[in-house]
Amino acid sequence: MRLSTLRTAAVAASVFLAPAALAQTAQPLPFLQDWTNVGLITTTDDWSTVPGFVGYRGDDLVVVNATTDARLILADGSATPVDVNANATTPGTSTSGGLYEFEIANPVVAFQGSGTADVPHLVLRVISTGLQNIRVRYLLRDIDDNADNSIQPVALQFRAGTTGDYTNVDAAYVADASAGPSLTLDTPIDVTLPAAANGQASLDIRWLTYNALGSDELIGIDNIQITGQVITAGEGTPQSGLAMAVANPVRGTVAV
Repeated sequence: MRLSTLRTAAVAASVFLAPAALAQTAQPLPFLQDWTNVGLITTTDDWSTVPGFVGYRGDDLVVVNATTDARLILADGSATPVDVNANATTPGTSTSGGLYEFEIANPVVAFQGSGTADVPHLVLRVISTGLQNIRVRYLLRDIDDNADNSIQPVALQFRAGTTGDYTNVDAAYVADASAGPSLTLDTPIDVTLPAAANGQASLDIRWLTYNALGSDELIGIDNIQITGQVITAGEGTPQSGLAMAVANPVRGTVAV
C-alpha cells in the first residue's frame, strides 16, 4: 500500500466544491475519448473542461483489506474528493494515490490506490436515449514501469440515472491489470452492457480500482469508445390487439 501525500485541510475541503462535480453533462453516443489532447486537463482537481468525465479519490468508500472484491464496491462515490493530478510526466515516480493525467509519449488518464485514495474511480456520463446494446470498449494500460508490484484489479460498472448504487459488469472485470516490476501491459476490453442501460436520458459508466496490497501500479483507461444501436419499430414493447377471424362468419368455436 502506498502512503499518499497528505493534503492541507483547505485543499481537501475545496474539492467538494469543484465545479466539475456540478457541471458533469451527459454526452451523446457515439462517444470517443483517447486523451491525446493534453490541453483538456490543465489544472489539478478540475474536470470542468473534459465533457462527461469526473474522477474521484474514493476516500473511505469501503474498508479495503485482503478479501476486498472490486466487483462488490457498488456505492456512489461522488461525495468523496474530486481528484486529478494534472500535467504529470513520470509514471515511475508518481507515488500518490488517485487519478493522473499523464502527458507522456502516448498520453493517458490513469489511477492507482493508496492509503488515502481507497477506491479511486473515473465516471463518464452519457445519453443512451433511443439506443440499445450499449457497447463499451477501452484499453487498460499498465504504465508503471518501476519496481512496483501489486495485484491491481479494475472493474467496470454502470447505473441508470445519476444517483444510487452501481451495477457491476462481470464480463469486463480484470482481476489484475498490472504486469509486475518494471513491466507494462495492455488489456483490451469489449463488452455490451445489460438491457438496463438501454434508452436512458442519463447513464453513468464507472471504472474503479482500490488500494491494493503491495505498491499500487498505475493503470490507464484509454481509447474509450461507447456506442449503441438504434431501437427500431418492433424492437420495443410488444403490441397487443385483436385480428378479424378467418373465415368470417364462422361456425362453432374459433381461436382469436
